[in-house]
Amino acid sequence: MRTLMNAVVFLMVFLASHALAQDVLVTPYTALQMPEQEECVVLAFSGDGKFLLSGDTGGTLQCWDLERRIPIAAAKLKGRPLFLAFLTGDRSYVAVDETGTVCVVDLLKGAAGTTFQTKGDPVRLSLDAGKQYLAIATASEQIKLFDLKALMPAGTIDARNKIEDILFLGFDRLAQQIVAIMPYGDVVAWNPGTLKPIRELSLAGGELHGSRSVVHSACTNRATNIFAVALEEVAIPKGGALAARDLERRSMIIAYDWNTGIEIKRLKTVWNAEQMVLGPGSDHVTVINDENKAITLVDLRKGELGSSVTMELKPRVLSVSEDNRWLAAGGDEGWLAVWKLQYRGDVAAKATALPSLTGRIRTRSGTEPALKPENPVKMAILSFEAKGVPQDVADVCLTSMSNALANFDYITLVERRQIETIVKEQQFQLSGLTEEEGVKVGRLLRADVVLLGSVGRLGTSLVLSARLISMETGKVIKGREVICEECRDQDVYDAISMLVSTVAQ
Repeated sequence: MRTLMNAVVFLMVFLASHALAQDVLVTPYTALQMPEQEECVVLAFSGDGKFLLSGDTGGTLQCWDLERRIPIAAAKLKGRPLFLAFLTGDRSYVAVDETGTVCVVDLLKGAAGTTFQTKGDPVRLSLDAGKQYLAIATASEQIKLFDLKALMPAGTIDARNKIEDILFLGFDRLAQQIVAIMPYGDVVAWNPGTLKPIRELSLAGGELHGSRSVVHSACTNRATNIFAVALEEVAIPKGGALAARDLERRSMIIAYDWNTGIEIKRLKTVWNAEQMVLGPGSDHVTVINDENKAITLVDLRKGELGSSVTMELKPRVLSVSEDNRWLAAGGDEGWLAVWKLQYRGDVAAKATALPSLTGRIRTRSGTEPALKPENPVKMAILSFEAKGVPQDVADVCLTSMSNALANFDYITLVERRQIETIVKEQQFQLSGLTEEEGVKVGRLLRADVVLLGSVGRLGTSLVLSARLISMETGKVIKGREVICEECRDQDVYDAISMLVSTVAQ
């Protein structure tokens, strides 16, 4: 046993040493083992990062004091645990097993009088950001809500024909939505207050023609406005495929906005993430890939792979603490590995101050695209005005938006040279065109719609806006706006992409 522990720690040290160039440093801390030495299948940190919960296949639960690296409390469930989470105050936690037994455990008093049974076999579970409402998706395709403070049911969502083979269930950070994601990319959102559906959409990679999307894992956390998925596109290559190994595949991790379902960021990978958690912060996901024993941090903001560590045994489950100080992984034989996380040049406790994707890039206007495929248009993108930013930033916005909109079959763009010729003839200035001048130029170009854009700075944020003006009426028909908080240079392209998605999809 001691030899195995030493091997675990050695590998943690070795691979962490190669992560020093990354923004997040991962340092080995300790290796722990469950008493029954069965596979660890669930993990959860306390909100203050002082305690770690773990559960194994036999139903044994263990609470660890991370500072002293010792177990301080234990409990036993009837069956394999499916879900663990600390509740407000970090002195109690909720545990749910495969039999549908929900147990609220006090670290000092145990579970006396706080156990109840759900109706239907639980499949996926989630706790809202306020740590009060537990959602349980059952095999009978219902989502049952429980108020853990009152220890009573809070409603049932009828999800028949919606959540067959559900892969992921999660609340947004305001508990205004609960989302289910299925293995083939279908997404359904409900309002947990009214128990009514809000929207349905399909996630897709969009890189292979005639492909089918497969979602391998998904995640969110209680502090963010995004959710992330590990998605694989599968397509039959030109000339056909003789076997499954001949299929063309693309693997990627994609982050989506909670409120709109709009894609924010994507990163291509050479492997599929078989399990993932959002963290540290809201600008990283931590993943277990399907090829080896590595645990990798993925930087969503930079769109690149970050630090990587490993265990002697294959990791099966992950958790990142809410205070962004700890990463834990559980594996076979009850082994747990714990690492310290620290942003480079800063202490881990201050990691939450790092600008993140917690709603930084979001639309502040309608989420429905302004232009529809059933109404083809000829469009002239006249200008992108710079307001408190260098002109080259506005030029990048104009070029990127033009290139993106040119890919829509139902939009015909007027050539830039034609626009510049007409503007010069009218003795106008492209920078700062008024709506009246824009209408005159648009009509001379015989366009149906003109777009006047701007990009401005407000503190550390950028605001990108677009006004669409009808040449028939001479009036603004739609206004679209995207805000990019704590905006860095590389974020501008993501903000433009979101603005484009509000104009056309």
